[in-house]
Amino acid sequence: MGYKIPGEKIEGRFIKRLNRFEAIVEIEEKEILCHVPNTGRLRELLLPNAKVFLVRSNNKNRKTEWTLMFVEKNKGLVCINSAMANRVLESAIKENVVKLEKGVLKREVSFYNSKFDFFIDGNEKTFIEVKCATFEENGIAKFPDAPTDRGRRHIEELIKAVELGYKAKIIFVAFMDCVNLFTPYKEMDEKFALTLKKAKEKGVEVIAYRCSIELDEINVIDKITVEL
Repeated sequence: MGYKIPGEKIEGRFIKRLNRFEAIVEIEEKEILCHVPNTGRLRELLLPNAKVFLVRSNNKNRKTEWTLMFVEKNKGLVCINSAMANRVLESAIKENVVKLEKGVLKREVSFYNSKFDFFIDGNEKTFIEVKCATFEENGIAKFPDAPTDRGRRHIEELIKAVELGYKAKIIFVAFMDCVNLFTPYKEMDEKFALTLKKAKEKGVEVIAYRCSIELDEINVIDKITVEL
């Protein structure tokens, strides 16, 4: 089944990024302002003249009518909507494509100074943090594509959870199907990479999945190798 992406889609040509949240895209020879749903740098994706696909928003109060959702790369699509990773993963969990511990799956559960994406309330209490990987290089998915102190703090809190007797996982969802390996982007954020390696040594499970991307649907395909 996969995660369905509603809304009207339209093809465009990327012109330029104005700031973290806005870009100019040409549609039918007309330049329009659109929302960029990803605060990463996306420099290898948002290239001048890149083929992109936008989704129309139903929210009439928004400043921008369109969201830049997909970028074509190597004849495939990459979804850049990082917030969608949680929903895609949750859909895969419910369809038993992603198999986790048994229990009640809860969203957005607080733990000390963090709020983790999911918590499994069962015989084993498990915190889960989800990260969206959109950067690809030579068939390798990497995260982050911009320095992230917040991401590092999440990992440190997962370590704390393990030390207190919980189970903890960090799951990287690669929004592309052209990868077979995940690794932290050390050159971009060495502190994040070192903290992730430490987390695994402390008992945090580090997992990565790749996805098939279509304009109307995203499916988790399978696990890919993690190399720290």
